[in-house]
Amino acid sequence: MRSALSFVLLVAACGGGKSTPTNLPTPPGGGDGNAVAGEPRDPEPPAGPSKPVTNASLASIGLDPGALDRKADPCEDFYQFACGGWTATTEIPADKPAAMRSFVDIEDRNLAYLHGVLDKVRAKPADAIENQLAAYYGSCMNEAAIEKAGVKPISAMRAWIDNVKDVKSLSAVVAQLHAAGFNMLFAMNPTQDSADARSVIAGIDQGGLGLPDRDYYLNGDDQSKGLRTAYEGYVASMLTELGRKPEVAKQEAAAIVGLETEIAKISKDKVARRDPKGMYNKIDKAGVAKAMPSFDWATYWKTVGLDKVDGVDVTSPEFLAGLDKLLGSTKSETWRAYLSFHLGSKAAPFLTKKLEETQFKFYSALTGQPEMQARWKRCVGATDGALGDLTGQLFVRDRFGGQSKSAAEGYVAAISAAMVANLDALPWMDPQTKGKAKGKLAAMSNQIGYPKAWRTYSFKLDPKNWGANALAGRKADRARQLAKIGKPVDREDWDLSAPTVNAFYNPQLNNMVFPAGILQPPFYTVDAAIPVNLGAMGVVVGHELTHGFDDQGAQYDAVGNLTNWWLPATEKQFKARTQCVIDQYSAYEVGDKTKVNGANTVGENIADIGGVKLALAAFRQLRAPAPDTVVADGFTEDQQFFLGFGQAWCAKMRPEFEKMLATIDVHSPAKWRVNGALQATPEFAKAFRCKLNQKMLPAKQCLVW
Repeated sequence: MRSALSFVLLVAACGGGKSTPTNLPTPPGGGDGNAVAGEPRDPEPPAGPSKPVTNASLASIGLDPGALDRKADPCEDFYQFACGGWTATTEIPADKPAAMRSFVDIEDRNLAYLHGVLDKVRAKPADAIENQLAAYYGSCMNEAAIEKAGVKPISAMRAWIDNVKDVKSLSAVVAQLHAAGFNMLFAMNPTQDSADARSVIAGIDQGGLGLPDRDYYLNGDDQSKGLRTAYEGYVASMLTELGRKPEVAKQEAAAIVGLETEIAKISKDKVARRDPKGMYNKIDKAGVAKAMPSFDWATYWKTVGLDKVDGVDVTSPEFLAGLDKLLGSTKSETWRAYLSFHLGSKAAPFLTKKLEETQFKFYSALTGQPEMQARWKRCVGATDGALGDLTGQLFVRDRFGGQSKSAAEGYVAAISAAMVANLDALPWMDPQTKGKAKGKLAAMSNQIGYPKAWRTYSFKLDPKNWGANALAGRKADRARQLAKIGKPVDREDWDLSAPTVNAFYNPQLNNMVFPAGILQPPFYTVDAAIPVNLGAMGVVVGHELTHGFDDQGAQYDAVGNLTNWWLPATEKQFKARTQCVIDQYSAYEVGDKTKVNGANTVGENIADIGGVKLALAAFRQLRAPAPDTVVADGFTEDQQFFLGFGQAWCAKMRPEFEKMLATIDVHSPAKWRVNGALQATPEFAKAFRCKLNQKMLPAKQCLVW
C-alpha cells in the first residue's frame, strides 16, 4: 500500500502453539490435515496445555457473519469463503468504480464526516482555520459563480501557450506551467538522493501521457485500441470546449495522440521502473542539458526557482534524449494543441460543469463508473487535498481517539519484534546479512495518525472564485515542494492528510506512515478482538514493514541509501525466493482471463505474505498471557485472525476498472492478495485442516520472509 490502494510486547518466533483445546468441533472446511510443502503436519492438537474456552459470536469480536459464504470450501477458495456473502449482496454505487469493505467504505465515512463539518463551517466559521476552510469549500460549492467564470481562471496560462512558436518558447512555457503546479511533458519533483538519503535533489521523471500507462498506446489488443479511440475523442471534445472548431479539434486530437504514442515508445515500462538502480541516474544539470540539448534548461531552472541548485536525478536519460528529438520534429501548432489539451484536462475540476462532464465521460470508459460523484464529494476531496492539515485537525479531534494511536503503536512494536524473531529463525540468511537487516529494522521509524506540527496555509482565498482558489492552492503546494530541493530531508514532513485512507513505506526514509484515516473499522476497531484487529490492521503494519525488505526495499540500507548490504550467497537465495513469488502470482487470472503481472506486483505480494506471517506471530504473542481461548461461532482464534485478514479485503469491481488495475496497478487484485498470501502461509493450512494439493495448500509454497 504505497500510489496506491493502503500500519508492546516482545514477540516469540513465528511458531508457537495454538490456544485451542483438542475437543473443539472440526473447523469449517474440515479434513484430516496433511502436508505442507510435502511434509506431513498435524493440524491439531495445539502445543502446550489447553485453555478454558469462552464462546462468543463472530459479530461480537468484530467479524461479519453475513460476509461469509459457508457453502465455499476455505481450503479451495478462502477469499470466497470469507467474502462471498458480502460480494453477493453488495452493489457497487453508481458513482464508484468499485466497492470495498475497507478502503472504499472507510473513505465514504470519512467523507461524510468532513461533509458535515465543512457544511457547518461554511455556514458559520468560528476562527481563522474555519474561515479558510469555508472560503475554499464554499467557493467549490458555488456552481453559479463557477459557470459565470467559465475558463477565465486559466486564461493567463492559455495565453502563455499561444506564444509557443519554437523550441525556445516551448521551453519557457513548460517552465511556467511547472512553476504553476502543472507538470507537462515530463515531471520534475523533489526526491531524496539515493546515494545520500539525507539530501533532497531535483528529480526528473518521464511523463507527458494522457492514458494511464505507456502500454495503452502500444498494445494491439481490442480493449487498448478501443480506449485509444475513446481517448482521441476525449481530446477532441476537450479542445472543442476550449474554443476550437470541431474539425480543427479532431485534426489536433489525432496529432496529439500520435505525439503521445511517440512519447510512449521512449518511456520505460512498469517492470523496468521497479529497478531502483536503473531509475537512479544522478547526472546533475550538465548531464540533463547534454541529454536534452534542444530544451532551454537555463530558462527552465530559473523560472522554477532552482537556478542555484545543481543536484539532479533522472529516471531515464534515454527518455530525455528521445524527447529532444521530438522537440525538433514536432510542429509548433501540435505543441500548442498538446499543452492546451493537457491544461484543460488537468484544470477541468476547477472549471465548468461541461468540462468536468467531458472529462468524466472518458474516465467512465476507463473504469465503467456510470455516474460522476456528487458535487459535495468532489469539493470535500478537493478541500482535503489542498488544506489537509486543516481538515486533519478537525478529523483527529472528532474521529481519532487516543486508544487508536496507542494501539497502532503497540502493533508496530509487536510486529517489529516478530520480525527480529523471524530473522533469527531464517535458515537461508547468513549471520552478517541478518545483522544488517536487524540494524535496518531497528532504524525504521514510523508516523502514526497525524503530524507533530500542523502546517499553515498562507495563500489568498476568494470565497467567490473557486478556480482562482484551486490554482492558488496548487501553486502554493508546488512552491512548497520545490523549496525542499537543495536542503536536508525533513523527516517529520507529511505528504498525506490525516483523514487519508492509506498507509505506505518510504525506503529512502526507512519510514512507515499510518494516517488516522486508515485506523478505522474494519482495519481497526476499539472493541474488536485481538485476532481480528491483528488480521486486519496488524497485517497492514506487517505489510508496510516488510516493504523494507521486498525486492525494492531490500536494496536500501538503514539510512535509506541505495547500496548492497547483502552477501552474494544470501542475495542469490533472496532473488530465487523472489522469483518464486513472481511465478506464483503470474499464474493467477483476473476477470476475462487477464493474467496478473507477477513481476510488476512482486513487491506488494512479498509484503502481503510477510505481513500475514508477522501479524500472526504478533497476535499469538499478545494472546499468550490470556487465561482463556475464545471460540466464535465455532471458529478458533487462528481462524478468526485469517477471517479478519480476508474480510478486510472484500471487494467488488467493475470489469473495466478491474482490467485497468490489472494493467497498471502494482497491487494484485483483492482475491489474490488474500488467497495468494495464504497459499504461502503454512499456518493457514493447519488452521483450516487443508489437505496437500487443495488450492489453498499447493505443494510448493513461496516463502521469502
